[in-house]
Amino acid sequence: MRSKIVLKSLAAAIVMIGLLMVSVPASGHHGTGISYDLTKPVTSKGVIVSFAFRNPHAQLYWDVKDEKGEIVHWSAEMNAPSNLERAGWTRSAIIEALKPGQEVTVTGFPSKTGAPTLVFSKAVTASGAEVLSVGGPGKIE
Repeated sequence: MRSKIVLKSLAAAIVMIGLLMVSVPASGHHGTGISYDLTKPVTSKGVIVSFAFRNPHAQLYWDVKDEKGEIVHWSAEMNAPSNLERAGWTRSAIIEALKPGQEVTVTGFPSKTGAPTLVFSKAVTASGAEVLSVGGPGKIE
């Protein structure tokens, strides 16, 4: 009798562990629409500070002078490095195109919190060259 209870408890524990293993990865990733307003693209012009080609998303950082002449530090969340590379944008190509100190105009979708951050759509250099473009949130052209 006791062995049947132990077996039932063990079976229940195995089922619970299995369900937990399946459910945890499902909740691991966020949707862009949760954090950013995808209905209102904004454009920000400034000077590149740095570019980070790292997981889970590449990041672009630039400084913008506001109407008072004060520096505002902006950031843009880009696609994952593997997605950028599949689209032909290697780490070295992006770093070469987006050099610190270079003037850039960045377009994207703003944070819903009002923070100076956006989900990246495109970057254009002072010479007018489009460095990198995304065909809507999460789709690289």
